[in-house]
Amino acid sequence: MSSPDFPVANLLAWFRANARDLPWRLTTDPYAIWVSEIMLQQTQVKTVIPYWERWMRELPTIQSLAEAPEQKLLKLWEGLGYYTRVRNLQKGAQQIIERHKGKFPTAHDDILALSGIGRYTAGAIGSIAFNQPVPLLDGNVIRVFTRFYGISENAKEKETTNRLWSIAEELVKKAAKEPVTPIPLSSRGEERAGERRPNSSNPPKAIEKPNQPAFLYDKEAELRHCSLFNQSLMELGATICTPAQPACLLCPLQKNCIANRDARQSELPNVGERTVATQRKFFAYVIQLENQVLVRQRPTGVVNASLWEFPNLEVELKTKDPLNAARQAWSKSFTSAEPFCVIKHSITRYRITLEAFRAEVKTKAPLPAELGEWYPLEKLHDLPFTSAHGKIRKQLRN
Repeated sequence: MSSPDFPVANLLAWFRANARDLPWRLTTDPYAIWVSEIMLQQTQVKTVIPYWERWMRELPTIQSLAEAPEQKLLKLWEGLGYYTRVRNLQKGAQQIIERHKGKFPTAHDDILALSGIGRYTAGAIGSIAFNQPVPLLDGNVIRVFTRFYGISENAKEKETTNRLWSIAEELVKKAAKEPVTPIPLSSRGEERAGERRPNSSNPPKAIEKPNQPAFLYDKEAELRHCSLFNQSLMELGATICTPAQPACLLCPLQKNCIANRDARQSELPNVGERTVATQRKFFAYVIQLENQVLVRQRPTGVVNASLWEFPNLEVELKTKDPLNAARQAWSKSFTSAEPFCVIKHSITRYRITLEAFRAEVKTKAPLPAELGEWYPLEKLHDLPFTSAHGKIRKQLRN
């Protein structure tokens, strides 16, 4: 059986009429798009928007990112998690300064050579910023392709992955040649009186309150098919072809989609057996002396290096006595440990329970250095905390 014909024109028209108004869509600045793509990895769009806007205000250029102090970077990223991403962003900016005189490279291989940029991110930047006919493949696009073409093989296996990349490349090149009639502005509502829309040929680095995506009013957008097509694939997967309960009746691909025809949406994509989650348990201790709190900075070479946290230790799942655990791990100076709050979160395959306790210690006794240092309570917010410990800090301030 031959593969169904992918209706590129239908998808582009759908995107023009339905694309979400996201701030990074108001610019073709590759730096701004790069930052948005790194932030969007493993993070929801609604969470990223305020982070991206703040980042572009604080670090509007590649040079400013390259020179930013580590603690500022970590503070701007605080709450997004996976801090290797932001460290690689800065390394990449420094590489652009060293290798490309501060100008973001346009060649695909040069983009791919930057720290933290893989094949997907290079494809996103190349197509969205420069309108190059380069493919991209993320979870949303994989879901769209496997359902549309009825691909039942494990999407994580090399052979299947290569096939999906080939499909992505073929289609973005097809999109580059596709004539598209833009949807009139009136279909998205009239422009407010007195507002002048930015021109993407000289785009702003950041706009705090976007109106409509630039491609809806920029005349040059009719020629930016590669950019629009790759964005439309991701948008379709994020808003219509969702993992659960996809809105097939609203999908511009539904007439040709094999999964829709055969009612196999719930089966696809096939990602193999899921990794069994591992449960882990930690005790954290909020030790306060008047307006001072004990906090510590994580050392280099570990997960979340240089971020701040409350003194904590990993314990067996069955451990119930936080006072005894603290005494055994650190010091007999601990005199009490009363329940404060419980934080549950996930990191990769780990399901972590962080139980926090308000603890008291004998103030005259010397405390082990690994417990940290005394820091003013009112200034805790200035420090970049790990996500879980930031939630403890919030409870403390309340």
